Amino acid sequence: MTKPHYLLLPLFPEYAFGPEDIDGLVPACRVESWRHFIEAMQVPDHNKASGEFVYRGQRGFDWHLSSTLARLFDGGSVPGDKESKLLHEFRLAMRGRGLDISNLAEQEIWAFGQHNGLRTPLIDWTKSPHVALFFAFNEPDQEGKENASRAVFCLNMAAIRADDTLAEIIFEPTHHENARLVNQAGLFTVTPSGRDNLVTAILNELTDNGLIDPNNPNEVARFISKIHIPNEHRVECLNTLRKMNIHHANLFPDAGGASKYCNDWLSRLIEEERRDAAEAREIEEAADRALAEADPPLISGEAISAEAIANLLRNTLRNDSEYPPELLDGWASKIISLYERTAETDWPERAASELRLKLEFRKFLMSNSINRAVAETGARHLVDFFKANWRAANAT
Repeated sequence: MTKPHYLLLPLFPEYAFGPEDIDGLVPACRVESWRHFIEAMQVPDHNKASGEFVYRGQRGFDWHLSSTLARLFDGGSVPGDKESKLLHEFRLAMRGRGLDISNLAEQEIWAFGQHNGLRTPLIDWTKSPHVALFFAFNEPDQEGKENASRAVFCLNMAAIRADDTLAEIIFEPTHHENARLVNQAGLFTVTPSGRDNLVTAILNELTDNGLIDPNNPNEVARFISKIHIPNEHRVECLNTLRKMNIHHANLFPDAGGASKYCNDWLSRLIEEERRDAAEAREIEEAADRALAEADPPLISGEAISAEAIANLLRNTLRNDSEYPPELLDGWASKIISLYERTAETDWPERAASELRLKLEFRKFLMSNSINRAVAETGARHLVDFFKANWRAANAT
């Protein structure tokens, strides 16, 4: 089996140039998980006011930085005449359709169109790496397509703006009809029309000004880079981001966002119920196996101790990974205390007292998330153990 591309890359913060069909001309690296990505974004370079980064999350590991308009043309460069004609047609088509865009600046119109489905020369970015992570993991993979990693692009906005020529590619709309952009801490880069796509425009300008050695990935990464994140634990990632208030309803403050938020809630609920049902079946099957097996032999009259109780529980539960020794040792001490509080002097001679003790043991085990059937077996074993000890102590 071929090793996934991202595993051939160095770990953040070191970079390398990958195959052009995957990473283009952008230096790339990897992190070991989405949690490590969040940790990586806490380093000083990504928290300097003087070197502000912006981010873009993408689902596909081999997707390039390309606007929806640039994707229509080979090489990613947008012919100027096509761009102008599209903008003109959109102005005409918007007449009488809500917002009056006739007096808006060209870039403001593009920004408005971008969030309403128009193909534009703009690429969305966010000032929040966590929002970028959401967009990287938001959608499930395309069916039948291998996708070992997801990606977040990083662009040093402050450094780009410091160059007079490149400053024009950064655009932050000011028109109020863009609530999504505000909630997403968003802004745009403008793909230059004509000769260059976005990445080559940036690299050519930086190289011409002597700011980078284009063959040194770590130098280029100070301005633009790509981080691969293993495509694992997607739902867990989105659940964590939801606790940070990063979800559809907040990022898309409109009816569409509300709908996606509710659809996502329903999908998660159904998946959780399926998972719980599967786990319940596994527990029931384990309980059935435990009941079918012969009871572990008890040492008649063995002294009451936390070690003896822990061994009994271990033989009953038969799951060292879920119930490690230190957990059972803690339970054992509590069970001994429970026995001393509950057991009457002559309890083995009285059926009602024995039943009450068994119910207390079962209640304790079930309160610690033991399945009812297994808890019943455990309670029976505990009663038998304490009864054997009582009889040994009271033998004449």
